[in-house]
Amino acid sequence: MIKNYALEAKNKDGSPSGKFWVDEAGARAAAAEVLATNAKMASGKIPGYLNTYFSKAWGHFDVNRTGKIEVIKMPQFMRFLASDQQMYLW
Repeated sequence: MIKNYALEAKNKDGSPSGKFWVDEAGARAAAAEVLATNAKMASGKIPGYLNTYFSKAWGHFDVNRTGKIEVIKMPQFMRFLASDQQMYLW
């Protein structure tokens, strides 16, 4: 998640902070991958599924409307989006 989809926040001096966030575009791209690989959803159904459920899941986690979610919350986000709290994420 960090390597492919997260953005690292910078300190005031421009140096890396070590704090990673995922923006909405990154979360949507990650969700498409997770739905295909972990939820075993057919690739043809993923765009429709995301169009229907992604906004609700994003709003549930981005409660302060900052446009980003901490990367450590992405497993919970993916389980919420997939409506599968037992989904194994590897």
